[in-house]
Amino acid sequence: MNSQFITKQTVNSSVFYQINHPNFCARIAEFGAQLLSFTPTGKQDVLWLSKQAQLDGSKAIRGGAPLCWPWFGPAQAEYIGEPQHGYVRTLTWSLKSFVETDSSIELIMKANLAKELIDSLGLGLQVRYVLGDNIEIELTTTNLSNKPKPLSQAIHTYFALDDVNDHTLLGLNKVSYIDQLDDSKQKIQNGEVVITEHTDRVYLTSQDNVTLLNTKQQVDIVGVGHDSIVVWNPWQDVAKNMGDFDDNGYKNMICVEMANTQGLVLAPNSQYTLTQKINARDKSRHL
Repeated sequence: MNSQFITKQTVNSSVFYQINHPNFCARIAEFGAQLLSFTPTGKQDVLWLSKQAQLDGSKAIRGGAPLCWPWFGPAQAEYIGEPQHGYVRTLTWSLKSFVETDSSIELIMKANLAKELIDSLGLGLQVRYVLGDNIEIELTTTNLSNKPKPLSQAIHTYFALDDVNDHTLLGLNKVSYIDQLDDSKQKIQNGEVVITEHTDRVYLTSQDNVTLLNTKQQVDIVGVGHDSIVVWNPWQDVAKNMGDFDDNGYKNMICVEMANTQGLVLAPNSQYTLTQKINARDKSRHL
């Protein structure tokens, strides 16, 4: 490919796009169209990738920013028995275009859905990355049919933490959430979110932003087109039982995900875009 900043790499038959830009370094896997890392120049990686992540295409990649589509979590209705979090985490995607400037890189990738799957779903999908001073991920679904189509999805981002014992997620106080670990009971968040145990919550809010305070960083996470914000950490026992999750990895990550979980229906011959923007900067002295 003819690019100033992007190098296409093949490792054990898997393809990656390595981006070395003056403002940042990033890596995207063709498998799942998954952003695996984003490191602003002179700073730490914003994203967490498991040391045990499988990068050979044998299973979904654990870490970075997986794309869950056309459902989040277990498959429902006529798709019961199909893969957790949908199809596209384990598909090879195609790079359709890229635009480079001195300040940013834009890449558009399209999911290589089999014809029979497109006919069954009636949906098409592409992702647009804009990487520069921050990260912008746009997941755009097209209803290719003349019927309304249900859609559930998430941008399943794993954020890096220096220490899980020194973090706070701001902005969800008093918000209702579904506790996936307590028979899906609906509860109210009391205070800011601090993870101290296995946590799997779906916050029922379309508010546009939350802020993750890490030891050294402040990460503003902004969403558009979502109806939920998911927060997840497997903690020690669950991490040890996951073959692609390093045993102590839970100490250095938290998932904060913009998602649609509450019954979104896409009108015939229309498009819908879910966006997550991530801006990491040095932690403010005033917080």
